[in-house]
Amino acid sequence: MATALELSKAFNHDKVAPAGPHDTKQFAARCHCGAVRFSVSLPVASLPLRGYMCHCSICRYTHGTYARNGVVLPPGVALGWANGSMSKNLTGYTVPGHFTLRQFCSACGTTIGSVGPSGQWAIMVSLFDEKFWQFRAHNFPKSVPDGGLLEWLFKPDAIGTGMQQEKKEGLIWFSPEDKDFSVPAERKSGKDGTERLRVECCCGGVSFTIPRPSQAIIDDAYMGNYVSPSEPLRKWKAFLDLCRDCGRLSGASVVPWMLVPRVVIEPPLPADLQGSFGTLKTYQSSEPNTRGFCGVCGATVFLATKHREPTEAQAIVNVAMGLLRAPEGVKAEDWVTWRTGKPAWTEDAKVYDEEFTVSLVEGHRRWGLEKYGEAPAFDVI
Repeated sequence: MATALELSKAFNHDKVAPAGPHDTKQFAARCHCGAVRFSVSLPVASLPLRGYMCHCSICRYTHGTYARNGVVLPPGVALGWANGSMSKNLTGYTVPGHFTLRQFCSACGTTIGSVGPSGQWAIMVSLFDEKFWQFRAHNFPKSVPDGGLLEWLFKPDAIGTGMQQEKKEGLIWFSPEDKDFSVPAERKSGKDGTERLRVECCCGGVSFTIPRPSQAIIDDAYMGNYVSPSEPLRKWKAFLDLCRDCGRLSGASVVPWMLVPRVVIEPPLPADLQGSFGTLKTYQSSEPNTRGFCGVCGATVFLATKHREPTEAQAIVNVAMGLLRAPEGVKAEDWVTWRTGKPAWTEDAKVYDEEFTVSLVEGHRRWGLEKYGEAPAFDVI
C-alpha cells in the first residue's frame, strides 16, 4: 500500500509552481467532436507529471475499458476553457456514495475527467496530442482478481522510458485493503435456460445480455466469421484497440472490444444503434462508424461500423469489455478468445505513447503464447 508521501507524489502535490518568475508550457486538450476544448499551463520545471492507471470497477464501468488513464493536475492548476466556460457542453455524473464529479462531453461522450471538492482535476491523458506525463501509479489493482490489463503489461512494475523503471522513483501501488471497489458477478441464464453474459454500465442505464454462439450463427456465411476459431460453440472474438479515436472518446490508452452479431443482443439492439435502448446516446465519429455511450454516466458501450454490416440482419457490433460482468474475471476468458498476436492500430499508438504500447503489445503476445500455445492473429474486420 502506498505511503502518504507516495500518494502526495501520485497526486503531483510536489509539482506546484515555484515561487517567483518561471517558464511555463501550455498543453491543449479537446473532446472528439470539439465541443469541449481547454488548455492547461504547467511549470516547465514540473514536467513530466506523474500519470496513473486506475483499475477499479467504477472506472471500468464509467469508461467501458479495463483502466482509466489519467493525470492529476498539481494544486492550483486550473483548466483554461476555450471560448469561456464550457459547462453547457458537459454532463456530470457522481457515483452514489462518492464525492468526485465525473465529466464527459454531452455530444460525443468523450470522458474529460473528474474534479473533487478541493477543485483539483484528474484529467484523461488521451485528450492531449502532446505528452507531458509518465505513468507512475496503479490504482486499485486488487479490483481485478484475474489481473486484467496489468497481466498484459510486459513489465507492469517498470513503466518508464524504454520500459526501464527509474531507480530513483519506484512505481506507486495505491491499494487500500478495504476499498478495492470490486463487484462480484453472478452467472446469468436466459429464458431458454442457457447461459448469458451480463453487460452493464455504472449507472445501470444501459444493460443487456449476450448468449453463446448458436449453430445458426456459426453456419451463417458472414456472422460465422466472428465466433472463436478454436471454440466456436462457446466463445466470441475479442481484441485490443489502440486507435486514437477510441482512446480519446473512452479516456483510456486502449479499448478492449468483444465482437458479436447485433441480433443476439437481448433486449434487441436497434439497427445502427438508432432508437430507444435504455440511456444510450449515439455519436457518428466518422462516415462508417457510429458509437454508443451512456447519456447518464458516460460509459463507452458500442461501436457499429458499416465495414461489418453486409446486411442489416448480419451486422456485427463492438461491445466495450470493461462493462462485462463475467464471473471469471474482467478478461471474460470463458466467453472470448483474444487476438493476442495483433492488437489494432499499434503503429499509430506508438507515435503517441511508444513506451505503453510496446509494453502492452509484448505482454499481450506473451500471455497468448502461454494461454493458447500461440498468439492468435485472426481477422476482426
